[in-house]
Amino acid sequence: MKSTKKLCLCSVIMFLCLTVFSQNGSTDLAPLSGIWENSNRIISIREDNSLQFVLKTFYGFYFDKTAILNAYLDSGENGETILRIKYPSEKKPQAHPIGVINDKLFLDFYCRTNLESSEDTNVYNENNSLLFGYWRCCGNVKGIEVAIPASKEELICYYFTNSEVYFLRYWQADVPYERETVQVNDGDFSFKVDKLLKVGDIVYTCVVGRGLFVRNFEKTTYKINENTVSFGTDSEKKLPLYLSQDGSLVAFSEPYIIRSEITDLESTIAEHNSHTHNPLKNPLDVFKRKTAWEEKLEKMTIK
Repeated sequence: MKSTKKLCLCSVIMFLCLTVFSQNGSTDLAPLSGIWENSNRIISIREDNSLQFVLKTFYGFYFDKTAILNAYLDSGENGETILRIKYPSEKKPQAHPIGVINDKLFLDFYCRTNLESSEDTNVYNENNSLLFGYWRCCGNVKGIEVAIPASKEELICYYFTNSEVYFLRYWQADVPYERETVQVNDGDFSFKVDKLLKVGDIVYTCVVGRGLFVRNFEKTTYKINENTVSFGTDSEKKLPLYLSQDGSLVAFSEPYIIRSEITDLESTIAEHNSHTHNPLKNPLDVFKRKTAWEEKLEKMTIK
């Protein structure tokens, strides 16, 4: 009896050890380690698999150290990277799909996907446009914050030909996720897209019920100009274009955060928060000089 109990106990311990080992091998934050920032926050991704949040409060006048949250990396259904953050009020870590392009981290990004089998639709054909093919939306959170993130209720996927772009709308659906495709027919031209998307932990659909065809879609022309892209006839409305080196990720918006030049976060916070005005000899000079927060904004890394 005792030997049976010992055997069971050893089995449980071995299972736990293997589980922890496998998690540590696949959930390390090392690829993102370092300091990232934007105009209103600094996020330090640390080697102990935690995130240190520093808010730039009062228009950036004061750097406020806030929460430290545990996190790890995971892979999504579409191969995208997911940053999962453990919030104290939630039992399950919350998913933040992220795309990193040249030290820039995006929350609005798209993954190139080829659902067609015909050689005529090969997206890597050198004669095709840089964006040719189907781009699956892979981001659905609005921020990486101390509070639980808000998820988008609707997403847009794109299908680019050499001259036109199709806009395909997806909305949240309470259905089990399965890999299925549906058809988009536009006269003599047709292509396939995902029926369901699973972005983070949320499922989205582009058809009602068991529909096999996308009934509602929009299309327009587009033009690529170096690092920008314009949709429609109004060439003045240009969107930024960020494309990964391997061509697998694209973003049409500015990054959420970028890798910072800060090397020592603690000393940077202390130095920034220590700035004060020197006393004035002539009280009337107060109308001639910049305010303290204006002077600080000029010294900040991101203005």
